[in-house]
Amino acid sequence: MAEEFLFRLILASLLGGVIGLERQIRAKEAGVRTHILIGIGSAMFMIVSKYGFYDVIEHTHIGLDPSRIAAQVVTGVGFLGAGNILVQKQTIKGLTTAADVWVTAAIGLVIGSGMYEVGIIGTIMALIVLELFRQLTYRFLNRHLHLRMRIAAGTTQVVLAWITEQGYRIQLRSLANDTSDCHVLTANVEYTDATSVNQILSSLKENPAIKEVSVA
Repeated sequence: MAEEFLFRLILASLLGGVIGLERQIRAKEAGVRTHILIGIGSAMFMIVSKYGFYDVIEHTHIGLDPSRIAAQVVTGVGFLGAGNILVQKQTIKGLTTAADVWVTAAIGLVIGSGMYEVGIIGTIMALIVLELFRQLTYRFLNRHLHLRMRIAAGTTQVVLAWITEQGYRIQLRSLANDTSDCHVLTANVEYTDATSVNQILSSLKENPAIKEVSVA
């Protein structure tokens, strides 16, 4: 039985880590370690809920509801998810990360209960939503990009003005020091024509003040 529990914990950590890796690649608030811990913790709670009270039941003949601990996990993860949601300048940030933290907890509970196929399928579906739908949204719906750029120090206003001259609308999200001679800038860039994402990135790289640029 111990080997079975160990397998469930390992599988829950792997599935949570895969989702966390996607978030970390996108430089989101909750990364690999957070998702692994959520997966392991949720699986452990479910294992305790299903199997941790057999000794009490055998001697006292007390009936227990195994769903109560799972319900409390959902409540607790809700607080974690809320901590990832930020409101800045009328813009809500972190909703997707909060949602996948919630999904990771659900996957951990499913694996902890022994429903491996459901957990694996749920992970695959979550990755499809996070990656494929992100591409579809950028391509067909919002026509905007969330970009992360490393720029030369002291060139922020020049870079923003230059991007505007290229025909894009840009909204600065954050600016932080990277090194003494570089800043890290994140911004939303909106465009209205049929320009591809690769073309936009290529055009931005032509500016010598922009050292690196990627989709965040």
